[in-house]
Amino acid sequence: MIIHTLVFSFSDSMPEAERNQFFTEMGEVILGSGLAEKIDHKQHLRLPDDDYAPVFVSSAIAEISCKDLPTLEKLTGYAKLGEFRDKWQQKYPYKVVWVNHERLTV
Repeated sequence: MIIHTLVFSFSDSMPEAERNQFFTEMGEVILGSGLAEKIDHKQHLRLPDDDYAPVFVSSAIAEISCKDLPTLEKLTGYAKLGEFRDKWQQKYPYKVVWVNHERLTV
């Protein structure tokens, strides 16, 4: 099992309802691909020290589970996922970092 963990930083101008829609659509696209086994996301729990984050302040985290690395590679090249990214980057430009890894705990 390979986990694709994404840490998002959304603009403060993005309303909560739009963030919820972002993750709803993301889940539909990813699960609709047939390439991912699971997707989940949670909102970042803000602390006062977040103002001093050296890269960016997180807004949310998501985890996508795929069978293996070749399957994840197919998912990242999935055309509908690219369309989803383009749509939301145009609407509310966001930053994201990610890491691909094996499950951390059993």
